[in-house]
Amino acid sequence: MLTSTTFGQYLTPGQAKIFYDEFKAVKAQYEELFRTIKSKRATESIWHVGGFGLWSVNTEGAAITTEDIKQAAGAVIAPKRYDKGYTISWELMQDDPYGVFNGTAGKNGSAKTLGSSLRATVETAAAAVLSNGFTANGYDNKPLFSSTHKYNVNTGTPPTGSNVLEADLTDEGLKEACKMMRAQKDNSGIAPCGAIPDKLIVHPDSEFTARMILNSGVNFNGTVYEKNSLPNLKIVVMDYLADDTAWFVKARDIDNLLFIWREEPIFNSHGIEKSMDWFFYGYARFAANYGDWRGLVGVQVPEPQS
Repeated sequence: MLTSTTFGQYLTPGQAKIFYDEFKAVKAQYEELFRTIKSKRATESIWHVGGFGLWSVNTEGAAITTEDIKQAAGAVIAPKRYDKGYTISWELMQDDPYGVFNGTAGKNGSAKTLGSSLRATVETAAAAVLSNGFTANGYDNKPLFSSTHKYNVNTGTPPTGSNVLEADLTDEGLKEACKMMRAQKDNSGIAPCGAIPDKLIVHPDSEFTARMILNSGVNFNGTVYEKNSLPNLKIVVMDYLADDTAWFVKARDIDNLLFIWREEPIFNSHGIEKSMDWFFYGYARFAANYGDWRGLVGVQVPEPQS
């Protein structure tokens, strides 16, 4: 029999199903770009070490040439707690039991919006890694997108690499970004890191420009038509990017963007002390960040000339 002390347990399974269904209703955009890790620790660390230089010519009978490897700065990623909840009163349950499932707190109400708001929170956190990448310092005390990333910590004055560019989203701008990516070196600072352009990441406002550039058979260049020579990049549209003009190129086979689930979403409920009402809530712990700048290029559109 449904009573004021049991109606929460009665509603919870239905509310939970609505919550989880809504959270998973739309394919996660971040999964196109981020390697997902299920963590069992409070923090995850991605360490970097310096690379070896070129091998030395040696003579017969001589001792093997040695070189020490130094540890560089590492990315330490700490998942954060996120939560949100709502209350269903006994009166609401009594007066409109079907509304609880389908209206105020059900399929078109609190449980649904709780799931959709978590989805938005997850996507916002992931997109912020790119959006903040021009200004927020990361593991090497440089922004994710910088022209002065150090390659080899073993050397006194290590060579530096760049993964930031100013260019419009055009055929030529995209070619510059791709060339910059292919020029990135490994931790030795002398060998290419194998960054092969694979994805073009854009805000929804730039989606059709990106498709026009990549999908056209020819490009118009002044008065000459020329064959489209761009690599076959996959377009990834991220709805939650803060800057509607910035765009990004990502390489394949390089784990740089990381999404860490410490605790995947939980939905539960409990009775409110000295009350006939019931509290429903969602909880999760996760973090989005990056472990390496290589294999990424961030591009900002130049300011208009006055």
